[in-house]
Amino acid sequence: MSAADRWNNHYAQGKGFRPVSEQEVALLAGHLGPGAGGRALDLGCGTGEYAAALHSLGFTTTGADFSEVAVTTAQDRHQGRDGLDFQPLDIDRGGLTLLPAAGYDLITFRLVLPFVDLVPTIACARHLLAPGGRLLVTTPLAARQHTGRESVGLRTADLDLLRSFEWSAVTEYPLDDLICLALTA
Repeated sequence: MSAADRWNNHYAQGKGFRPVSEQEVALLAGHLGPGAGGRALDLGCGTGEYAAALHSLGFTTTGADFSEVAVTTAQDRHQGRDGLDFQPLDIDRGGLTLLPAAGYDLITFRLVLPFVDLVPTIACARHLLAPGGRLLVTTPLAARQHTGRESVGLRTADLDLLRSFEWSAVTEYPLDDLICLALTA
Protein backbone atom coordinates (compact mmCIF):
# COMPACT_ATOMS: atom_id res chain seq x y z
CA MET A 1 0.00 0.00 0.00
CA SER A 2 1.39 3.41 -0.98
CA ALA A 3 1.78 6.28 1.47
CA ALA A 4 -1.05 8.13 -0.30
CA ASP A 5 -3.31 5.09 0.11
CA ARG A 6 -2.44 4.82 3.81
CA TRP A 7 -3.22 8.50 4.39
CA ASN A 8 -6.41 8.30 2.30
CA ASN A 9 -7.54 5.37 4.47
CA HIS A 10 -6.57 7.28 7.61
CA TYR A 11 -8.67 10.31 6.65
CA ALA A 12 -11.52 8.17 5.23
CA GLN A 13 -11.89 6.65 8.72
CA GLY A 14 -12.50 10.15 10.09
CA LYS A 15 -9.10 10.35 11.73
CA GLY A 16 -7.10 13.53 11.79
CA PHE A 17 -3.61 14.46 12.80
CA ARG A 18 -2.30 16.57 15.66
CA PRO A 19 -4.97 19.29 16.13
CA VAL A 20 -4.00 22.95 15.79
CA SER A 21 -4.15 24.42 19.31
CA GLU A 22 -5.14 27.93 20.34
CA GLN A 23 -1.58 28.36 21.67
CA GLU A 24 -0.20 27.45 18.24
CA VAL A 25 -2.47 29.97 16.50
CA ALA A 26 -1.50 32.65 19.05
CA LEU A 27 2.22 31.97 18.46
CA LEU A 28 1.61 31.98 14.72
CA ALA A 29 -0.12 35.37 14.93
CA GLY A 30 2.61 36.74 17.18
CA HIS A 31 5.40 35.73 14.81
CA LEU A 32 3.66 36.48 11.53
CA GLY A 33 1.42 39.43 12.34
CA PRO A 34 -1.56 40.16 10.12
CA GLY A 35 -1.55 38.58 6.68
CA ALA A 36 -2.93 41.73 5.06
CA GLY A 37 -3.93 39.87 1.91
CA GLY A 38 -0.57 38.17 1.43
CA ARG A 39 -0.58 34.77 -0.27
CA ALA A 40 0.06 31.69 1.86
CA LEU A 41 0.61 28.08 0.86
CA ASP A 42 0.12 25.37 3.49
CA LEU A 43 1.85 22.22 2.22
CA GLY A 44 0.69 18.93 3.68
CA CYS A 45 -2.47 20.67 4.88
CA GLY A 46 -4.38 17.53 5.88
CA THR A 47 -7.97 18.51 6.67
CA GLY A 48 -7.18 22.22 6.53
CA GLU A 49 -7.15 23.51 10.11
CA TYR A 50 -3.76 25.23 9.83
CA ALA A 51 -4.66 26.72 6.43
CA ALA A 52 -7.87 28.04 7.98
CA ALA A 53 -5.83 29.61 10.81
CA LEU A 54 -3.60 31.34 8.23
CA HIS A 55 -6.71 32.56 6.45
CA SER A 56 -8.11 33.94 9.72
CA LEU A 57 -4.90 36.01 10.03
CA GLY A 58 -5.71 37.67 6.71
CA PHE A 59 -3.77 35.54 4.22
CA THR A 60 -5.26 34.40 0.94
CA THR A 61 -4.49 30.75 1.54
CA THR A 62 -4.12 27.59 -0.50
CA GLY A 63 -3.86 24.29 1.32
CA ALA A 64 -2.36 21.36 -0.56
CA ASP A 65 -2.03 17.69 0.33
CA PHE A 66 -1.35 14.47 -1.56
CA SER A 67 -4.29 12.76 0.17
CA GLU A 68 -7.34 13.41 -1.98
CA VAL A 69 -9.57 12.35 0.94
CA ALA A 70 -7.93 14.99 3.18
CA VAL A 71 -8.36 17.66 0.48
CA THR A 72 -12.04 16.76 -0.01
CA THR A 73 -12.57 16.86 3.77
CA ALA A 74 -10.86 20.26 3.97
CA GLN A 75 -13.00 21.59 1.12
CA ASP A 76 -16.17 20.36 2.86
CA ARG A 77 -15.19 21.71 6.30
CA HIS A 78 -14.10 25.13 5.10
CA GLN A 79 -16.36 25.79 2.14
CA GLY A 80 -17.67 29.26 1.49
CA ARG A 81 -14.61 31.08 2.83
CA ASP A 82 -13.46 33.45 0.12
CA GLY A 83 -9.68 33.37 -0.21
CA LEU A 84 -9.28 29.85 1.20
CA ASP A 85 -8.98 26.92 -1.16
CA PHE A 86 -7.59 23.39 -1.18
CA GLN A 87 -6.04 21.28 -3.90
CA PRO A 88 -4.44 17.87 -4.29
CA LEU A 89 -0.67 18.13 -4.76
CA ASP A 90 2.12 15.63 -4.27
CA ILE A 91 5.22 17.40 -2.96
CA ASP A 92 7.55 14.48 -3.74
CA ARG A 93 6.30 13.90 -7.27
CA GLY A 94 6.88 17.29 -8.89
CA GLY A 95 3.77 19.01 -7.55
CA LEU A 96 5.67 22.08 -6.38
CA THR A 97 6.91 22.73 -9.93
CA LEU A 98 3.28 23.37 -10.96
CA LEU A 99 3.01 26.41 -8.67
CA PRO A 100 4.00 29.99 -9.55
CA ALA A 101 7.60 31.05 -8.88
CA ALA A 102 7.82 33.83 -6.28
CA GLY A 103 4.07 33.48 -5.85
CA TYR A 104 3.79 33.21 -2.06
CA ASP A 105 4.55 35.48 0.86
CA LEU A 106 4.37 32.54 3.27
CA ILE A 107 4.81 28.80 2.86
CA THR A 108 4.16 26.49 5.79
CA PHE A 109 5.18 22.92 6.51
CA ARG A 110 3.38 21.75 9.64
CA LEU A 111 4.41 18.23 10.70
CA VAL A 112 5.35 17.35 7.10
CA LEU A 113 9.09 17.66 6.48
CA PRO A 114 10.14 14.35 8.08
CA PHE A 115 8.03 12.57 5.46
CA VAL A 116 9.37 14.22 2.28
CA ASP A 117 12.69 14.46 0.48
CA LEU A 118 14.04 17.45 2.40
CA VAL A 119 16.58 19.09 0.05
CA PRO A 120 14.53 19.22 -3.19
CA THR A 121 11.39 20.12 -1.25
CA ILE A 122 13.01 23.10 0.48
CA ALA A 123 14.78 24.19 -2.72
CA CYS A 124 11.45 24.19 -4.59
CA ALA A 125 9.63 25.92 -1.74
CA ARG A 126 12.30 28.64 -1.59
CA HIS A 127 11.81 29.18 -5.34
CA LEU A 128 8.09 29.70 -4.68
CA LEU A 129 8.67 32.41 -2.05
CA ALA A 130 8.38 36.05 -3.01
CA PRO A 131 11.38 38.22 -2.06
CA GLY A 132 11.27 38.66 1.71
CA GLY A 133 8.77 35.81 1.98
CA ARG A 134 8.87 33.40 4.89
CA LEU A 135 8.99 29.66 5.19
CA LEU A 136 7.50 28.42 8.44
CA VAL A 137 8.38 24.91 9.60
CA THR A 138 6.67 23.29 12.58
CA THR A 139 8.10 19.88 13.38
CA PRO A 140 8.86 17.36 16.09
CA LEU A 141 12.50 16.62 16.76
CA ALA A 142 13.69 13.05 16.24
CA ALA A 143 15.71 13.14 19.47
CA ARG A 144 12.57 13.81 21.52
CA GLN A 145 10.58 10.88 20.11
CA HIS A 146 10.10 7.51 21.76
CA THR A 147 12.28 4.68 20.50
CA GLY A 148 11.01 3.53 17.13
CA ARG A 149 9.23 6.84 16.43
CA GLU A 150 12.29 8.94 15.55
CA SER A 151 11.25 9.03 11.88
CA VAL A 152 8.36 11.42 12.66
CA GLY A 153 10.82 14.15 13.63
CA LEU A 154 13.73 15.98 12.05
CA ARG A 155 17.27 15.18 13.15
CA THR A 156 19.75 17.87 14.18
CA ALA A 157 21.54 17.41 10.83
CA ASP A 158 18.22 18.01 9.01
CA LEU A 159 17.68 21.24 10.94
CA ASP A 160 21.24 22.37 10.16
CA LEU A 161 20.64 21.60 6.47
CA LEU A 162 17.35 23.51 6.56
CA ARG A 163 19.06 26.56 8.09
CA SER A 164 21.81 26.44 5.42
CA PHE A 165 19.62 27.61 2.52
CA GLU A 166 20.94 31.22 2.77
CA TRP A 167 18.03 32.76 4.61
CA SER A 168 18.22 36.44 5.48
CA ALA A 169 16.81 35.67 8.93
CA VAL A 170 16.11 32.55 10.99
CA THR A 171 13.88 32.67 14.05
CA GLU A 172 13.19 29.63 16.22
CA TYR A 173 10.65 29.20 18.95
CA PRO A 174 9.35 26.22 20.92
CA LEU A 175 5.77 24.97 20.84
CA ASP A 176 5.12 22.24 23.40
CA ASP A 177 7.25 19.32 22.15
CA LEU A 178 7.73 20.87 18.70
CA ILE A 179 10.16 23.38 17.25
CA CYS A 180 9.06 26.14 14.90
CA LEU A 181 11.43 27.81 12.49
CA ALA A 182 10.58 31.01 10.61
CA LEU A 183 13.00 31.35 7.70
CA THR A 184 13.01 34.58 5.68
CA ALA A 185 14.08 34.63 2.02
